[in-house]
Amino acid sequence: QSRCLLQKDNVVNVVFHVKPLKALLVNPYIYDFAAYSFWASPIGLLCVGSILRKNGMEIQLIDCMRTVEKKRKEDGRAPFIKEKVQNPESLKGIKKQFKRYGTSKEALIKELSLMDAPDLILLTSIMTYWYLGTKEVLEILREMFPSSKIVTGGIYPSLCYEHATIQLDKADLIVRHNELEKFYAFIEENFSTNLSFKPSVYDLGNLPYPCFDLYNNIPFVPLLTSYGCVYKCTYCATPYMHPNMVRRNTKSILDEIIHWHDYGVERYVIYDDNLLFKKERYAKPLLRGIASLPFSIQIYNPNAINAAFVDEELAHLFLDAGFKEVRIGLETIDPLIQQSTGGKVNIKSFEKALSILSQAGLPMDMVHVYILAGLPFQKWESVKNTIDYLSPFGVQTHIAEYTPIPHTPIFEKYQSFARYPIAKDAIYQNNVLFPFAWKGFTENDLAFLKQYVRN
Repeated sequence: QSRCLLQKDNVVNVVFHVKPLKALLVNPYIYDFAAYSFWASPIGLLCVGSILRKNGMEIQLIDCMRTVEKKRKEDGRAPFIKEKVQNPESLKGIKKQFKRYGTSKEALIKELSLMDAPDLILLTSIMTYWYLGTKEVLEILREMFPSSKIVTGGIYPSLCYEHATIQLDKADLIVRHNELEKFYAFIEENFSTNLSFKPSVYDLGNLPYPCFDLYNNIPFVPLLTSYGCVYKCTYCATPYMHPNMVRRNTKSILDEIIHWHDYGVERYVIYDDNLLFKKERYAKPLLRGIASLPFSIQIYNPNAINAAFVDEELAHLFLDAGFKEVRIGLETIDPLIQQSTGGKVNIKSFEKALSILSQAGLPMDMVHVYILAGLPFQKWESVKNTIDYLSPFGVQTHIAEYTPIPHTPIFEKYQSFARYPIAKDAIYQNNVLFPFAWKGFTENDLAFLKQYVRN
């Protein structure tokens, strides 16, 4: 608070001016063997930042995950800035080169040194095995701003909470994905304030738009259209993170597209595990609405759609709404693996979807298909068979290397069979390490398959 004295007729009045709290959002750099900006965005951090801004706080952003802009592709993706670093002690025996992706430690320190100390710092952490970067950035923030309150959150502490409480011990508060109320209470208690706007994370229609306007350039905007999933795929943590499914209404999504279009944004990324579920009520009205906008946009769907829901109208709507590619999850043609991982798709529904898309005029090279590799005790020949099966269709095939994720059925059942202690240290959950390599599927087999699918 600041105060000024006003004098009139020998009466002194004290007028208090309350300065708004200052909050700094930080997306840390990461350490990994390989990383690429596959439409990556700290959307959770930016949503919380917008909530704080709506409560009157001044918001600043430092996104350390900077990209090489001159190499940005037409679809919005770009390589991260990177630099080779020494492998940490836990990975000394790994014959792969560790790198830091994003801005350098020195550049971050310099940028922070030019800032006034914020009252509050929010630090996110995404992949579980990226915690080393979060830990390092947290220590820098604590040293440079000792009086600031620092809150960390994100997927890592949500999935590895006990591990995070040890690694991120410099934070004043660690919050999981469903603990926004705990976060609100922390602010009100520590800053002696009352927040007037405290939405639930699941109140999708009431959440303010993520504060992408803090960026100098917005190459794309992800659209959060739902939380949760009706399927229970055994490799996926969505059912743990969001047990109940929540959908966002069509008007809210269209309004956001119009909002960002005013900022010059043309590319949009749909983050939705169930985009086509109850398609008559959600997906079709949304795509019709997008197609009827007075401007055209580009749409990408990295989470993949379920082939079983594709029909003729949807196929045409994909084209009319501006899909530049359609990503589908096939995973495998092995019926035993299909059933053991959730039974979401089968060959019959997949082939029907491809036929419908083709008849609607969608070139098959615009269809991208994900297949899984590296599941516990999966044989390499199973992956090759799936690649061979897809080849005549002319689609683009992508090998999705299995990542062991805590709180998933596969993780809980097979963690003891991994060649690294994946339950003890999150750094070993990195799919680049191929945690479930075995004699039936070796690293050499995986290298062969990667080259094979390229050929």
